[in-house]
Amino acid sequence: MADILLLEPGYSNKYPPIGLMKISYFHKYIHHDYVRFAKGKLPDAFNGKKWDRVYVTTLFTFEWEKTKGALEYALSVVKDPYQVYTGGILATLMPGLIAQNFPTVKNNTGLLNRKGTLGLEHEECIDRLTLDYGILEDIADEYVYPAHDAYFTYMTRGCGMKCQFCAVQTLEPKYDPYISIRETIQKVDEQFGPKKDLLLMDNNVLISPQFDQIIDEIKELGFAKGATYINPKTGKRVQRFVDFNQGLDAFLLIPHKAARLGELAIRPARIAFDHIEDVEAYKKAVRLCAENGITHISNYLLYNGVDFTGKGHQYHADTPEDLYERMHISMDLQEKLTKKTGHKVAIFSFPMRYIPLEDLKRGFIGTKWNAKYLRAMQRMLIPTQGKGVSSRSFFEADFGTSKEQFVKFLAMPEEHLGWRGLFFKRKDETDEETEKRRAIWKENQEYLKEWERLFDQLGEGKERFIEYIGDNNYSIERYLEIEEPLHRKLFIHYFTMPTLLRSLAIDDENARNFISDYISLEFPLMYERMIRYVTSGRVPYSMLTGAFYNMGKKFVKSVLGHIDYRGEEPFVVNNLVKVQRKVKRHIFDFELVKCYFLYQQVKALSEDEAKDVAALIRNLEEGKVRRALAEKFVDFKWRIISQATAHEVGAEYIANQIEQYLTDFCRQLSLFDEEDGT
Repeated sequence: MADILLLEPGYSNKYPPIGLMKISYFHKYIHHDYVRFAKGKLPDAFNGKKWDRVYVTTLFTFEWEKTKGALEYALSVVKDPYQVYTGGILATLMPGLIAQNFPTVKNNTGLLNRKGTLGLEHEECIDRLTLDYGILEDIADEYVYPAHDAYFTYMTRGCGMKCQFCAVQTLEPKYDPYISIRETIQKVDEQFGPKKDLLLMDNNVLISPQFDQIIDEIKELGFAKGATYINPKTGKRVQRFVDFNQGLDAFLLIPHKAARLGELAIRPARIAFDHIEDVEAYKKAVRLCAENGITHISNYLLYNGVDFTGKGHQYHADTPEDLYERMHISMDLQEKLTKKTGHKVAIFSFPMRYIPLEDLKRGFIGTKWNAKYLRAMQRMLIPTQGKGVSSRSFFEADFGTSKEQFVKFLAMPEEHLGWRGLFFKRKDETDEETEKRRAIWKENQEYLKEWERLFDQLGEGKERFIEYIGDNNYSIERYLEIEEPLHRKLFIHYFTMPTLLRSLAIDDENARNFISDYISLEFPLMYERMIRYVTSGRVPYSMLTGAFYNMGKKFVKSVLGHIDYRGEEPFVVNNLVKVQRKVKRHIFDFELVKCYFLYQQVKALSEDEAKDVAALIRNLEEGKVRRALAEKFVDFKWRIISQATAHEVGAEYIANQIEQYLTDFCRQLSLFDEEDGT
């Protein structure tokens, strides 16, 4: 009996590792070994334990860093470095990468569909074994797969289409047209209990000459249209669904096959619409599904691609406009088919970013895309939460009412994208909370209007401006490369607030003044937000240097005018002291402001007196502030001494020491007139 560790790298994924579940079944129920499953690494309770064998699954190539980490961990916990095994997508597509980085790791490429692939006694075809659902309990406290209450299996293997961008031709080069799952389902039911759904991972079920036999078996196993299931945990009867998870080829969906699919509890029918050139085949397939009672349809929309061949066709690299058009076609189809069939047809679009098979990171940029557009697309998809785009109202609000507006949105600053949309009152929100949010929303709308006003003026210069922002580099150095005034104004909208503050300290006086003039004169809302940012948190004083030097009294007056004088001394006051000392340009004695807050702390000023002094500070009336505080110094000193010496032994001595300290301190704060010391 051996100790077996199964490892899945610590990436987020929807489905459990089918390969490891089959390996687990072999070791646990045939070899009778001890098996443990972990995601990323084992819990601390297993520290120090060494394993006889470790299996590490791999997924996509762009998850290389996490996969590498899992392999390194496996080698650290195995007894013999030659007893670490890996397989899966990345391991099959890039075996050389595994061999170069981990020479002792045994890499099993392709499927475990041959006798003896793992070199174990009694090993038959592991790929045909039952899945061990029990291993999912090992990580239940730390990770639950979104899809877990389902039979995960295949009824065909391979594809045969050999599309240039697809890994299936390498992963499953031979097409197997029919694999019965009857025995597998029976064993799962007996050992782990029945599952709600049937998730089939077939890559191209429609091409199978035994398609009718496959449909018949699925129905016999309890997944005909309208099938239900009693949840053993709740006792409630719920609907069952069949999901051909890897999709249905629109070119192969003929009326007969669509009718047979309509006999199943299929939800959703997944139909790829990766290229605008496939529009007619896609429309036909969706219509056939809807006409045969399949009401939930999802379409994958590959974007960020390149020119390539597949399915006997030559495809051009997609453009942002192509992606919009494909999504829009689904909106139209959804409405037309609902009207035609008399039942609600929902079509969910799932844009999927293309990444080449050999890429080890997610950074690939397609021929017709750029980093800015890709980032914006990612931001625009956040509200869908992975559920797909379905309703027209949401679609038009998020992606626009035209291709031109969609491209404009892609060019919009990322923060601005989140500001679009109408204002709605939230449930259980007070009127005060609503009005606060409404005020912010109104400001955001002004920002959007200003950005659009400038963007719409670009005309023939639009392409050049897109080049400036295309790589998501919104640095001061990039700003200095821009000469066209309109482009400069637009580019300022892409600055973060820290970058905006730093931009006011650049050496180029003309470029610096251009920014300060735009934000303070042409679009003062940006200046106001900058002031709020400066006064609301712990902004480093070095960031204020440029604004202080370049905008002088206006900046200081704005900051002091925004301070809340009823609370504790804000962080920015100390910053102003430091900045003025560094710049060596006197605008106001900020030590007086610090003194004001000390007075407030011990209530040495009445409410009216505090308001008056605060007003003097806001107006930078330094002399009047000094005199007002000096007049109240005796009372201030008495309050400090009284609070400090109450019930203290040696109170008189303490009082004398505090009095001397306060006198010296307030002299440092320039509270006293230097000539007479009062």
